[in-house]
Amino acid sequence: MDRALFLGDRSETADHAHNAVEISIALDDAGIDVTTSQDNVRGAAGALVRADARHALSIPGPKVAVLYVEPLSAAGVALTQVLGDRHVQPLPSVARHQRRLRELLSALSISAADAQTIVASVIAELAPVPKRPRIDRRIREAIELLRTRLDDPPSQAELATQVGMSASWFGHQFSRHVGVPMRRYLLWLRLRAALVSALKGASMTHAAHDAGFADAAHFSRTCHKMFGLAPTAFAPVDAVFVIDGFA
Repeated sequence: MDRALFLGDRSETADHAHNAVEISIALDDAGIDVTTSQDNVRGAAGALVRADARHALSIPGPKVAVLYVEPLSAAGVALTQVLGDRHVQPLPSVARHQRRLRELLSALSISAADAQTIVASVIAELAPVPKRPRIDRRIREAIELLRTRLDDPPSQAELATQVGMSASWFGHQFSRHVGVPMRRYLLWLRLRAALVSALKGASMTHAAHDAGFADAAHFSRTCHKMFGLAPTAFAPVDAVFVIDGFA
């Protein structure tokens, strides 16, 4: 789970930084502006922003697609290489992606499979990602165990024992197949669960506890670190997808 796609309202974001590579695409002809201490983008259809780069995002139009990519994943590494030394750069022609994202947003029943296909297409056009090996059955089993125990997750050593691997080999294989270390992946799982729950109307406290955060403040701090925004900032979002890049 190394990609999070948000579709909806985002008119202005104050200067912030987050631990994810960001791809923002305006869903109209108004474009977007991105300001950083090093580089600026003005009136672009879309922009690619380096992880941990402080930036301000302005979107004059009513709707935007914002894709966050885990920087340690294969896709995140490839996108960072595209940026080189830059903090932000405008995207090449994204008209086809704008159209498909608008269609996704306006669909009566939004398909997660469609979202995953579009996200993969956007990333592939910017930076071809090396194909990972077919995920090991034992790693898939471990992922399912994590997903069902977010509030009380097993340790890496416990997971390794349950799927019949040594702790050190399990850690190596998990990172190889999934693209990020287990603890990092667990953080994405928790953020996904909490954000989706909050967007469906749960209180921040309940969303945080159900996803395994100590409290709402812990959830908020983690969301700030990963996305540069408080969970409440996602309230105008129409749809959110958190995608397994290794699927």
